[in-house]
Amino acid sequence: MKIKTIYHNLFGSFSNFAFLLFTGIILVPFYFKYISVDDYGIWLGGISFISLLTVLEANISLILTQQLADKWTNKKPVEFSKYFSAAIVFSIFAALTIIISVFFLKDSLYNWVGSQIGSKSLFLNSFLIYSVTVALGLVCSYLGSIPQVFQKTLMPPLYNIISSFFGIVFTIYTVPIYGVLGIAIGSGIKYLILTILLSCYVFKLLNKENIIFSFELKYLRKLIYSIGWPFVSKLLVTVSYNAQNFIVAAYITSSAVTIFDITRKLPLVAQTVVNMVGMSTFTAFSLFYSEQNNAVKENKYLDNYFSVIRFLLLTSVVGLFLLGKDFIGLWVGIDKYGGDLLFILLCITLFTDQLRVMLGQQYYAIGQFKLTSLTDAIFSLSFIILTIILLPIYKLYGIPLASIISVIIYFILCFFAEKRNNIHLTTRLINKSMFYDIFSVILVLIILNFVFENYLFSFTTKVFITSLIIILFSLIFGFREKQLLHFIYKKIKSN
Repeated sequence: MKIKTIYHNLFGSFSNFAFLLFTGIILVPFYFKYISVDDYGIWLGGISFISLLTVLEANISLILTQQLADKWTNKKPVEFSKYFSAAIVFSIFAALTIIISVFFLKDSLYNWVGSQIGSKSLFLNSFLIYSVTVALGLVCSYLGSIPQVFQKTLMPPLYNIISSFFGIVFTIYTVPIYGVLGIAIGSGIKYLILTILLSCYVFKLLNKENIIFSFELKYLRKLIYSIGWPFVSKLLVTVSYNAQNFIVAAYITSSAVTIFDITRKLPLVAQTVVNMVGMSTFTAFSLFYSEQNNAVKENKYLDNYFSVIRFLLLTSVVGLFLLGKDFIGLWVGIDKYGGDLLFILLCITLFTDQLRVMLGQQYYAIGQFKLTSLTDAIFSLSFIILTIILLPIYKLYGIPLASIISVIIYFILCFFAEKRNNIHLTTRLINKSMFYDIFSVILVLIILNFVFENYLFSFTTKVFITSLIIILFSLIFGFREKQLLHFIYKKIKSN
């Protein structure tokens, strides 16, 4: 395994997360000084729809990383060049399509999610700038495959920090003047700077390896052909994730979007952090599998990897369940909290959905594009159908309920599909140990919740008790996973 790459990728993920943390969590109370709850809901509903256009990414960044890793490992520089060149041309075309689409749809988009005619132009400009942000983010995801494959992964995180700093500064400066337009400007500045820095770095790496831009239409056709099922999968997954705020805005109210988004913010942040671990190991797994004949069975790291992911998810659920409501009350006010039941359902969704994402990443790493695309597509289709059925009945509760049921369907499908392909990943992810851990966590949470409800502890005291519980869980996990800790220690020492 390429340990340094994993370290660098974790650094890169957290540097990118820092921008999301500032703009999506820390600055939210600051936003509400200048932006009303309804306006913020309109903004969230609008960008939720625009984010649907990331479907044009079509999971090519994952496919590209896996394919380029294979070409580079097998010493095929010409194939490497033509495949990457085709991907860059496709990314530019996709980016332009996103911007042009929003330019023509922005009026209709505002009419779907907004109602305040006086501020219409402000939202239209915000949506257009955000489309540029989405487009640049797509290009960056393709460019990022080169540092990954060449194992030159230290500089991109630094570029992320630099661009994030300027993005946050512009956000803070412009929000008091332009409201939601300021949020769009800050995000746009961040990705503009990142695109420039990353493009220069990628050009330098390619030049050093004597790889030139070599576009051939044939390879573009190959690329497009390879994204058949991945595109369908990406389309449905994108709709199921990014359309949620839009659906709430269009079918309930814009203020309900704010409440829903605030309530699910902490579970989403926790899932993002855990997912950063998975994405940071993706290239290392892809390179490992490219070098092995019996890839999955030979991967001695996989059980340890799944064990760590489950532990991170369960400790996240513990912290969120015990502290989430109080944090939201201190953060933006309890009036923007969607209720305990909604929050609990969102925490369960965090756990189940991230397990699904981790399994899908492993499918991509071993080159099982059709399998992961098919299973993701069925998951997303189930989620969309169930959301349509449950939302009118259960309102906001219908969304996490639809997700949980769809994940169960997904894992059942994967179990039987893996039998046909002789892979057996699902049983390594979901096993008896996981259910024992879940039972232990539920028991502890019931006891602590009873204590917290009957004794009026301060938030600081609750944080202290929760921290002790997480430390205890960590010690138990470390004792149980001695082999994993020994492996990590050896790798750190050798690097």
